[in-house]
Amino acid sequence: MRTQRFARRPPAPRGFTMLEALVASTIFLIVMGAVYLVYEVGAANYSRGTRKWDVQSQARVVLERLSREVRTAGYASPNKLTDPVVIATNDTLSIHADVDGTGPKYITYSRRDCSGNIGTTLYRNASTTTFCGGQPFIEDVADLSFAYYELSNVPVPYPPGSTYQLDNQGPVTGTDIPTTPIVGGSRDRIRQVKIALTVRQQVRGVTIPFTATTDIALRNLIP
Repeated sequence: MRTQRFARRPPAPRGFTMLEALVASTIFLIVMGAVYLVYEVGAANYSRGTRKWDVQSQARVVLERLSREVRTAGYASPNKLTDPVVIATNDTLSIHADVDGTGPKYITYSRRDCSGNIGTTLYRNASTTTFCGGQPFIEDVADLSFAYYELSNVPVPYPPGSTYQLDNQGPVTGTDIPTTPIVGGSRDRIRQVKIALTVRQQVRGVTIPFTATTDIALRNLIP
């Protein structure tokens, strides 16, 4: 008589205990928290970097446009204008030139509005009659400064100061007009302008400033 043997079943797999489940959950939460922290830091750095690049790009575009127009001071084909620089202070510059081929205009750059208040907006005014305010050119301007030099790189005025108004002609308000530059006066001797522009923006409570500078030779006034 044959004896029938039955195969022995392997023991059923044992499930997780409560302690093991808690330990696994804790480790998972720690790993996920670390991943989220790395993501947050990376996103914040990317946002700051992008905004910083935007600020720098804006400043460079503004300086490029400003430089191109200031460089033409005195130009009006076929003759030179007799009043190439009409306002020259530490924070306001107004030049006279035909910058676009439509005839001579006064191009004024300043952070001052027509009431004389200094804000964070840089204004550009292109007109044949007015010398203040104008179209907003760029916002969030922390500082804008001009410095002036003669051909021999001598500062005007000499010695230079932190604030000045060449020929005692400061920024004008309303419909006022500047005095006419006289031959041999401070405004008449300007041959080079140095500009410093600082713009800033807020990113998550952090102020990001950027300063760009440029030197401009008034090529139409150089013999």
